[in-house]
Amino acid sequence: MRSADTVQSLRLAFKRTFTAYYLALASPGIADPTEAFETALAYLDELHAQLGRAEFMHRLDDDTTHMAGQIEQDLRHKLKGRAYDLDYDDIEDRLRECFEYGLSQLPG
Repeated sequence: MRSADTVQSLRLAFKRTFTAYYLALASPGIADPTEAFETALAYLDELHAQLGRAEFMHRLDDDTTHMAGQIEQDLRHKLKGRAYDLDYDDIEDRLRECFEYGLSQLPG
């Protein structure tokens, strides 16, 4: 598998686990971020390996903002017709939490 394909697959896996985690936050139970954190780390690790540190850090903020918008749009479509209040800023904040965890685990 090419590195770009790997990054895209890991990005998609992260979006799926993050979305499940984000929806769990609104449930009556306790939301466990472990899987979202683990997939964030896998995605960031591969992206870092592909781009190198300087380009990786340059693109990360834009990627985070773009991904938050995609997730918000996906959730609006998925939850259409249901009483669920989506907040873009909250989605982005939670996404950044996952990425901050991943960044803290990257070498160097």
